[in-house]
Amino acid sequence: MEQSQPREQGRETVTHCHWHPDVETGLSCSQCSKAICPQCMVQAPVGIRCRECGKAVRMPTFDVQPAYYARAIGTAVAIALFGGILWSVFISIFGAIPYLPGLVSLGLGYGAGELLSLSVNRKRSKGLALIAGSSVGGAFLITWLIVGPFYGPFGLLLIIAGVFVAVQRVR
Repeated sequence: MEQSQPREQGRETVTHCHWHPDVETGLSCSQCSKAICPQCMVQAPVGIRCRECGKAVRMPTFDVQPAYYARAIGTAVAIALFGGILWSVFISIFGAIPYLPGLVSLGLGYGAGELLSLSVNRKRSKGLALIAGSSVGGAFLITWLIVGPFYGPFGLLLIIAGVFVAVQRVR
């Protein structure tokens, strides 16, 4: 659409809206300088923008592509396998000390969240948080299969805390 020529009306320059040619306006986009009417304007932190310039863009940190999810799943499987094996070795060595192996779940949660975050280039999403929590849960299941039942109710709380720590690293 062609924009009509601005005309002087009093002290203001009046033009017609780029999208609504029948509406006169004195507003313009702060980025592209197109004339916009109040219906077309979008409030932005840096001023009034048109519809095109005022579109919300997802932050790169939260823009997770499918390739990152594939990489995260591979990392989570490795964390679950190696974490489960190391956790069972730790329990067989230090199992007599009450609740010390349970504290390993907190360290495993932190390590799982950090490794997963590094593998996906510090991206964040709810899907990545689910994958990180699942890796700690998988490590627990592998340890449980190797060692057998090794925790009471307090140990279960420590495992939940480990999952929580892993989730917080990538959420």
